[in-house]
Amino acid sequence: MSPPDIRLLEPDDHLAATGLLVHLNPDCPTQLLLQRFRTILDEHPHYLPIGAFLGDKLVGFAGVWIATKIWCGRYLEIDNFVVHPSHRSEGIGTALMAFLEELAREKGCNLQTLDSYTNNYASHRLYHRQGFEIWGFHFVKTLGSLDR
Repeated sequence: MSPPDIRLLEPDDHLAATGLLVHLNPDCPTQLLLQRFRTILDEHPHYLPIGAFLGDKLVGFAGVWIATKIWCGRYLEIDNFVVHPSHRSEGIGTALMAFLEELAREKGCNLQTLDSYTNNYASHRLYHRQGFEIWGFHFVKTLGSLDR
């Protein structure tokens, strides 16, 4: 199998990206995911939607935030990393991770971060293989309904 073509998504790719995001958020309606995705793109210029393509089919996706924090300086946060279930274990995730690491280096980032659901064991294995370590906990306090 040839390696995926990895690139910044075009507006025409946004619906396909939302189709992948459903796999991470199965309880969230697709229209709400699309609305949130478009809001992020409209309001946050430091967010980059990156896709992995086989031919013209989007098979992998990661949102990327590039920002600065007091404790670490410039960093790249990988958000909503997903590979379509029918294309997992084909090297798509590994190729996408390599692309993101190179992007982080090009952008002068000191580190990469990501969150993963605690029960997503397959992703944990991938992240550990890619050199990620668990440094802490991500605490959440809900302030309202998550379906708005």
